[in-house]
Amino acid sequence: MPQGFNGSLVSGLIDPATNSWDQAILQDFFLPHDVERILTIPISPNYEDSWYWHGDPRGCYTVKQGYRRICGEFAIDPRAFDKWIPLWKIKSPPKWKAFLWRALTDVLPTTTNIILKRVGVHPSCPMCGLTHENTMHSLVLRDFSKLVWHEATISIPTLGENNFTDWFSNILSMLTAEDLVLAVATLYHIWLAHNSAVWKNCLPLPKSVWRSAYAVAMAWCSIHHDQNQQPTSLSPTVSPPALQPQALSPAAGYRCYFDAGYMEDTRRATIGAVLLSANGDFLAAFNGPLHGCLSPLMAESMACKEVLSWLKNRGFDHVALHTDCASLHRLLTTIHNELFSYVAFSIESSRAIMSSFTNCSISLVPRAANLGAHSLASLAYSQTGFLFWDSIPRDAIAALI
Repeated sequence: MPQGFNGSLVSGLIDPATNSWDQAILQDFFLPHDVERILTIPISPNYEDSWYWHGDPRGCYTVKQGYRRICGEFAIDPRAFDKWIPLWKIKSPPKWKAFLWRALTDVLPTTTNIILKRVGVHPSCPMCGLTHENTMHSLVLRDFSKLVWHEATISIPTLGENNFTDWFSNILSMLTAEDLVLAVATLYHIWLAHNSAVWKNCLPLPKSVWRSAYAVAMAWCSIHHDQNQQPTSLSPTVSPPALQPQALSPAAGYRCYFDAGYMEDTRRATIGAVLLSANGDFLAAFNGPLHGCLSPLMAESMACKEVLSWLKNRGFDHVALHTDCASLHRLLTTIHNELFSYVAFSIESSRAIMSSFTNCSISLVPRAANLGAHSLASLAYSQTGFLFWDSIPRDAIAALI
């Protein structure tokens, strides 16, 4: 630090006329590679500094995030079950899925697991007495379980290895929805038979176990099938409104699709936007680089701010924005008393510009509905400045929209 500059403020490095970094001063004080890093920091004049939690888009601390910061991110075992979403979507009673969760995480009270808890029990299977009991042996490989599966009317794959997770993963991908419910019911009732043998010294016949599983599964499906047949306002062939672009009437305004690109290694960010009429006709488009973006979410929020300024400058006053970024959509549509975040400036600036429109809304659309803006943002990596189009050849329109 040169003499006489102790106590100087960062504001002294900013050109007050342009509200941007004064590169001449930066080059006098800092090394070249530090100058490049400083230039990537966005400047927000008249915006008060505040503390925020970096790990959350809203800047708010939660106990969960603090715990993760202290203990580190949980590393998933590559051999562990990873199809939880399809599992929870199985149309079956919740207690069956809770039982499956216990089986797939290997916490069922088999003799092997009980011994690991330092409980003094005999390690052999309480039903066959031939080998140590684990989850796969109890539900699939035991002779009694094999007889139950033999009685079942569903085709079950066989595995040479003793791994229930792999076995159930194959079940999940091979069986139809109806057969999958029957398989889950069979697993649950095999475990009920196991408990009956352990606690009541009574073992039902394999045929009885299958009949009970089948009867309960059919009764549950028939009841819930009738409930699912209730009339709804949506046709089965129509996608839910939240998953498709809004169809605006000509009097409602224009539709603007926008997207941001971001390269983590170089911190390069870009923007692309396509403006359509209410009838879907092409009106205008632009793309270009974004500066001062430190994350993908920051690039999306800066892109939104740029798009709103572009629309405002063109005189459009009734606009529906469409983005495929769920975090950005949530930040712009959720009411916050105060936003503590590194994207707070761009989010609040976007809200301020949106409030100046007569009618301005933002909707979340899937990436497939936003390919035009996404393509323009990708093309902008090879550009040094912004490009604007008021007309595009007809064959190019089909590729963008």
